[in-house]
Amino acid sequence: MVKRILAILSLVATMMVAAILMAACGGGGAAPASPTTAPKAAEPTKAAAPAAAPTTAAPAAAATTAPASTTQFPKMDIKLRHGGVPGMSYSLGCDKFSELMKERTNGAVNVQVFGNSQLGSEKDMLEQVKNGVIQMSLTTPVMLSNYEGWGPIAVTAMPYIFKGNTDEEQYPYLMKLVRGPIFQDLNEKAAKTSGIRALDLGWWYGTRNLTTKSKQVVHPDDVKGLKIRTMDAPVARAALDALGAATTPMAVAELYSALQMGVVDGQENPYNTIYASKYYEVQKYLSSTGHMTMTVLLVTNDKWFQGLPKELQTLIVKTMQDAGDYQSDLQLKANAQNLKDLQAKGMIFTEVNKAEFAEKTKDVYKQSGNLFSVDFYNQVKNAQ
Repeated sequence: MVKRILAILSLVATMMVAAILMAACGGGGAAPASPTTAPKAAEPTKAAAPAAAPTTAAPAAAATTAPASTTQFPKMDIKLRHGGVPGMSYSLGCDKFSELMKERTNGAVNVQVFGNSQLGSEKDMLEQVKNGVIQMSLTTPVMLSNYEGWGPIAVTAMPYIFKGNTDEEQYPYLMKLVRGPIFQDLNEKAAKTSGIRALDLGWWYGTRNLTTKSKQVVHPDDVKGLKIRTMDAPVARAALDALGAATTPMAVAELYSALQMGVVDGQENPYNTIYASKYYEVQKYLSSTGHMTMTVLLVTNDKWFQGLPKELQTLIVKTMQDAGDYQSDLQLKANAQNLKDLQAKGMIFTEVNKAEFAEKTKDVYKQSGNLFSVDFYNQVKNAQ
């Protein structure tokens, strides 16, 4: 009996050993696999971390290119006004400035353009710029000369101060001056005094020429007694006053109806303005007096401008000059073409002897001593 029990225990022991060996073979393969697999599973995770670094760096790289504009330049709306009708070169120039600013800041800076005197007269808009109601306005040197510190800008409106008889001949002389050191120095000083800063003085406008309704102007004496609309500034009236006209300041928005009703006999503007404003419908004669040469210029509230980031200030000035070059090219071409268009519309054109008119107005600058000195006048003439 005892032997039988021992035999059974021996058999059970043998079976248990076999089972353990089989388990060891099966489990031995699985057990090492688990720690071996775990590190391999961890490796891709560790490898993924370096891979994530470029993903983190990518926005930084993008920020130095296109998206950089939204971080470098604060989002803002800028109001820019002008008195021109749609299609005029300086209206298109203002639109170009708006377009370029949006493009160069990736939409951060939105320039809202209000044309056609929507926000008031030129005088009204300069006051609004000075007081910070709007940020920018297009104006003229003669209007700006009314403000403290800006008197010397009126020198550019003196009769026949620039070399050349045509727009094309005068343009390079005027641009050399207004974007040169003489006028940049004036800008810095006048901005501090008046609170109005010029962003660019170099938007070409052209030589101003006389139109009349019932009397043809051929010689200087023909101007005597005529009621001629001018801008609302003493320097704008100076040349025509010297020729004997009864000058009548008036906002441009009122001019067409005033010509139509005979409130004034005539007006003076570049050919492009005369054509775009359809003055040929209410004026018969056109004379190439060229008694004043002008740019239009863009001004801003200096306190607002100084509060902008320096990079944005630089961009605004550069963009305004680029828009000015675009506008000037349009204006030069438009003045030449619109002279032909005005004649085609029936206006009687007279090519006057400018030397006669220059002689009659040669001492006008001496009457502007409260605006600029004789020395400054000579400095401008000699700088050409």
